[in-house]
Amino acid sequence: MRYFIFVFLFPLLVVSQLFAQSSVWKISDGLHTMYLGGTIHVLRSSDFPLPREFDDAYSKSDYVVFETDLSPSHTQELQRLLMRKMLLPAGQTLAQKLSAKTYNALIVYLDSQGYNRAAFDRLEPWAVMMTLTQLKLSSIGIDQGGVDSHYSKRALLDQMPQKYLESIQEQSAIITEIGEGEEDTMILQTLEDMDELNTIMTWMVQDWREGKTERLERELVVEMMQESPKMYHRILVQRNNAWMPKLMNMIREEKRGFVLVGAMHLLGRDGLLEQFRKAGYHVEIVAERDKEIQ
Repeated sequence: MRYFIFVFLFPLLVVSQLFAQSSVWKISDGLHTMYLGGTIHVLRSSDFPLPREFDDAYSKSDYVVFETDLSPSHTQELQRLLMRKMLLPAGQTLAQKLSAKTYNALIVYLDSQGYNRAAFDRLEPWAVMMTLTQLKLSSIGIDQGGVDSHYSKRALLDQMPQKYLESIQEQSAIITEIGEGEEDTMILQTLEDMDELNTIMTWMVQDWREGKTERLERELVVEMMQESPKMYHRILVQRNNAWMPKLMNMIREEKRGFVLVGAMHLLGRDGLLEQFRKAGYHVEIVAERDKEIQ
């Protein structure tokens, strides 16, 4: 049950094929083409350079599309929005939001890491999960922006137009709803994943680079759908359904776009790739071995 943390991390990959060989796809209607890339939002410096097919798709595109605006000013605004929502209402404490078992397990972990209990006592459970995850990622060297951040900065330097699928206000609302009604499960799962996070991130990044999707789909999307249908619908289904009309309008344009979204949005029966197929579009993988993207 790792999907709570990875909804935050990937806020992966494609469809249910064992060896897809890439995380970039070409979508076409016979006249127009769009590239769609599944991304990881945080990486190590050693994870660069990115797979070649990302640069190929970028170089063949006229604009790039992100989930939301990743420019420094908007990123800071998102951080401000989250900070305003991180604290529990006056008079409430974390111990009141969690069961005694969960709270005690959290205290044991905080003490083992030398963290100040008081710093967490007024945080919302989602903020506890996010803070612990960020601290752990930093401790294992995962301190770089991911694929989205890389291409956002590059597009700014190249003066390439950027488009966005949702506002920072919408992203903030989604993050603060993670684990709603499942706070104990979220915290216990987060604590369980802390010791394994380095191993998990290693295989996930490797599978992502190679386009291997079976394990990613099974351990992230399928588990979320089965164990937390409400979150699956809110985090993936609702957003994918909201994005599809925007993407279909973009693909009809004369200019070609390169869409970069957390790759969980591409996976499974409700993923963007399957929705494009059902809508009659031709969907094909862009493999690294391809010398030229048409």
